[in-house]
Amino acid sequence: MTSFLTPPFDVSTWPPALAQVAPQVWIGLVFIALVIVAYFSGAIFKGAVRAFGRRTYHDPEQFTGSSWDLAAPVAQLLVFLAVFTGGAELLGFNFGEALVDFWPKAVAGLIIIGGAVLLATWLNKSLRAYGERANARHRVDDTLINFSASIIRYVILGIAILTAMMQFGFAPGSLIAIVGAAGLAIALALQDTLKSVAAGLMIAAFRPFKIGDWVEIGGREGEVFDITPFNTAIKQVDNKVVLLTNDKVWGDAIVNHTKFGRRRLNLYFDVHYDTDLDRALEILSDLANAHERVLMKSETWAGVDQLGDWSISLRLRAWVPAREFVQVRSDLTKSVKQAFDEAQIEIPYPHQVELVKEGISLKTGEPDKAD
Repeated sequence: MTSFLTPPFDVSTWPPALAQVAPQVWIGLVFIALVIVAYFSGAIFKGAVRAFGRRTYHDPEQFTGSSWDLAAPVAQLLVFLAVFTGGAELLGFNFGEALVDFWPKAVAGLIIIGGAVLLATWLNKSLRAYGERANARHRVDDTLINFSASIIRYVILGIAILTAMMQFGFAPGSLIAIVGAAGLAIALALQDTLKSVAAGLMIAAFRPFKIGDWVEIGGREGEVFDITPFNTAIKQVDNKVVLLTNDKVWGDAIVNHTKFGRRRLNLYFDVHYDTDLDRALEILSDLANAHERVLMKSETWAGVDQLGDWSISLRLRAWVPAREFVQVRSDLTKSVKQAFDEAQIEIPYPHQVELVKEGISLKTGEPDKAD
């Protein structure tokens, strides 16, 4: 077989110094060209894998961090090695034959990892889709299903990596010992991460909240968007997503606003001391019971809460749907203000009275400038 490592031009007529280094320079150029070709081949294959992976997701943002996104650079490396190995054998490099003998095992490992990525992605998406359908049709809690889908995905990928390593000659016993030692080292180094996983299991088992609930955790309020073994995602009203590690979630106070289907609304209104309290309380009760989204109207309650320094505080309590709490509160607050204006019921605000005695302002304690 013709070797491409021999310069294709005659160097016998060249000066001795140039003729001596010309073969080495030519070999270097061939090697650099081989690396460039292998690199671009891997980059093209990586782009093809990512393009195919994006087509499997309806939302492009979900592709980031997915199995396909992680598999793309691995595929690029394998294609680079394949092209480099084949090119080295074709061009006549001495190490080409050794690399060719390595590839049957590498191909087997690639098939195992690629199949695991496809299986893990398919199972993860299928289980999550099943959970969404069950929740939409039968109101089944899909939190545990989504959490289990994440666990299954990581288990499949872990088993595939171990199996692929066996293809390279690692004995099962030695591999288990290595994994155990590595696992212990990782456990000591990543204690916080393991705490998050343990807390995630507690959240999945006891379910203080589920996907779709409106919660308040650690001062962050929003809708539970996703629960994984490592963190909980909360989507806020302005469409920002806050990621909280599960150990922080489990160790903090959890306020679940939508655990039950209804919430009790508490509104406070201040009125003047000269107000007809019976009339004001009647207005509050009538407005609440007239609202179409107020539930259990027989339990609507209005009464005097406290006597303040400059006003009387009235309190209105009514049951409303948990997911419409904010809207009903806004509607009733607006209606009460308009009804009080029509009934000429004054909503007072603090007043300050300044008395002047013998040229001294009782407000400031300084001489009155008017004197």
